[in-house]
Amino acid sequence: MSVEQMKLLSITGKDSDLENFIAKYLLNCNIQIEDAKKIYNKGWKLNYYEYDYRVKDSLKKCTNLMNKFNIDYSDDYSSKRFIGNSIDDLDSKLDDINTRYETSLKNIEKCKNRIQEIKEFIKPIERLKQIDIEARKLYECKYLKFRYGNIPNENIDEIKRDIDNLNAIFFEVEKTQEETWIIYFTTEEFAPDVDGYFNMRKFERIRLPDEIQGKPLEFVDKCRLDILENENIIKKENQNLENIELEARNALINIHNELIIYEKINNLKKYIVKDQNNVFYIVVWVPESMMKDMINMLNGILGIEFVIKDAKKDMKPPTKLKNFGLFKPFETIVKMYGVPNIQELDPTAFIAIVTCLLFGFMFGDVGHGAVIFIAGIFLLIKKIKAGAILVDGGIFSIIFGFLYGSVFGKEDIIKPILVSPMENINTMLISGIAVGSILIIIAMLLNIINGIKTKNFKKTFLEGNGLAGFIMYCLIIFSVAYYFIKGKFLIPITAVVVVSIILLLIILFNDNIEKILLSKKENSESGFIEKIFELLEMILSFLSNTISFLRLAAFAINHAGLCMAIYLLADMGNTAGNIAISIIGNIIVIVLEGLIVGIQVLRLEYYELFSRFYEGDGREYESIEVQSKN
Repeated sequence: MSVEQMKLLSITGKDSDLENFIAKYLLNCNIQIEDAKKIYNKGWKLNYYEYDYRVKDSLKKCTNLMNKFNIDYSDDYSSKRFIGNSIDDLDSKLDDINTRYETSLKNIEKCKNRIQEIKEFIKPIERLKQIDIEARKLYECKYLKFRYGNIPNENIDEIKRDIDNLNAIFFEVEKTQEETWIIYFTTEEFAPDVDGYFNMRKFERIRLPDEIQGKPLEFVDKCRLDILENENIIKKENQNLENIELEARNALINIHNELIIYEKINNLKKYIVKDQNNVFYIVVWVPESMMKDMINMLNGILGIEFVIKDAKKDMKPPTKLKNFGLFKPFETIVKMYGVPNIQELDPTAFIAIVTCLLFGFMFGDVGHGAVIFIAGIFLLIKKIKAGAILVDGGIFSIIFGFLYGSVFGKEDIIKPILVSPMENINTMLISGIAVGSILIIIAMLLNIINGIKTKNFKKTFLEGNGLAGFIMYCLIIFSVAYYFIKGKFLIPITAVVVVSIILLLIILFNDNIEKILLSKKENSESGFIEKIFELLEMILSFLSNTISFLRLAAFAINHAGLCMAIYLLADMGNTAGNIAISIIGNIIVIVLEGLIVGIQVLRLEYYELFSRFYEGDGREYESIEVQSKN
C-alpha cells in the first residue's frame, strides 16, 4: 500500500546527439518524460521539435515488404539500442530491395503472359503439323482459296455426301469428341457459294497468325523453344526472388527495428525542446529508487549535463504504485475509480482483501468457486491479467463454500462449518451489516491517515470521515451492537446522544474551528445552509452505506435459493433431462450470478468505501516506453 516518490531530473546536451542519446540510454529506462517547456521559464526561446513524417512512411514501406516476404516482426527493439543509419539511408535501402523484388516479379509476369500468348495462337497450328508445306504459301495461291477451321461433328456426314457436288476439295485434319478440324480449297469464282455452304453448317474459320513462318511443324517446334526459354527465365527469376528474400530478411528486420526506434523518438520529441544554440532540454520523472543508478549512468556520458529540479507548485507528480504479485492485479480495480495522488495511500492491498472477502461472502460455493478458480488459471496461462483476480475470487468462494456447506448449490453433501444461509437468514443479515460496519470504520481510519500524510487538519479531525465522524459512527454502531447482544446499553443513551450532537456541531462548524485553531486568515468556509445540507447528507450516507451491506447476505441467500430452484426443476424430468438441466443451470449460475456479484462488489467498494477516504485525482505513471508508443 505505497506510492513511490518521484524526482524531477533535467537533462541537456547537443542537438546532434539527441536521437542516439534517447535510443541508447532512455528508451529502456523505466522513467516518465515530462513536457520540458512547462518546466523552464516561459521567457526562454525554446521550440519543440517537428514531427518527422518520413518515419511513418518508411515504416509502412518496410512492413509491406516484410509481409510480402512472410517475415514475422514485432515492436521489440530491445536488442538494438543505437541508430546506425539516417532515415534517408534506411528508405534508400528499402527502395533498393523493393525495386529488385518488383523487377523480378515483372519479368516473371511478362514471361508467363508470353507463354500463355504462344500457347493460345499455336493451338490451331499444332493440328496442321502433318502438312508438309509452308503455311503462308497456302494463302499465297493465285487461283485457289484456302480455308481452315472446325465444324461440329454432326454436320460432317452431310458435307461428305455433298462434297462431290461442291466446287471444293475437302480434307479432315483432326477429329475431337465434339468437332472436326478441316481444310478445304476452292477457286476464287466459287468461293462465295462454297463459303456460304460451309457457314450454313456452322463452320468456324481460323485465320493463321501473321507470325507463322515455314512449315507448321517447324513453326510449332520454334514456338515450344520460345516457351522453354521463357520458362527458364521464370525459374531464374524465382531463384532470384528467393535470394532477394534470403538477403533481405535480416536487413529488413534491422531496418524495421531501427525505424521503430525512430518512431519512438518521434513520439518523445513532442515533450522535448531546444534553444537557439541547438541544445536540447529533456525533463523526466525518475522513481526515487532508480535515482542513484540514473545519475551514475548520466555521469558516464560525454556532453550530457543534468540537474535535479524542484517541481512547480501546480505540477502534479505521476503516481507509480508499488505492490507485490498477489495484490498487483487488483490495481486495475483501483485505477478504474482513479489513480491515487502522490500524497495519499495506495488502497490496492485493502481493495484486494475486500474484493475477495465480499465475493466469497456473496458467492460461497465449493464447486462454483473451483470452476472460477480453474477459469482464472486458464486465463493466466493465456497471460490475461484478469485471471489472477478470478483465481483469488475462486479461492475465497471455495473457503466460504465450506463455511456455508455448499457444493454446486447442494447443501447436503458437506456439513457447514459456520452457518447455512437458507436456514439462518437473520444471522446472515446481521453478519452483512457487521462486515459493512467494520469496512466503513477501516475506510474512515484510512481517511484519517491520508489527512495526517497531507497535513490537512480539517480532513484529519473535523470532517465526517475524519476523527469526529469516526468517533460518532463507532459510538453509535457499538452501542447498537451491544444492545442487541446484551439487551441493554453499555453507555447511557443520553450520553450517546449528547456526544453525537457535540460531534455533529464540530463537523458543522469545522471551517470556523479550523480558522480559530490554525489562525487562518483566508475565509474558505461554505455558507451555513449549505453546511446544514452537507451534514444531513453525511448522516444519511452513514445510514444508507451501512444498510447497503445487507446485499452481502441477500446474494448469499439468493445463491442457495436459485440453486435449489434449479435442482427442483431438474427432478421433474427423466435421468438424462435431470443431468442436462443441472449442468445448464449451474453454468447459468456461475456466469450470470458470478457477473452480478462481481458488479455488486465493485459497487460496494466504489460507493460505500472509496468515497470515504479516496480522492483518486492523481495521474498514472507511464514509463517512457508507453509514452513513446502514443
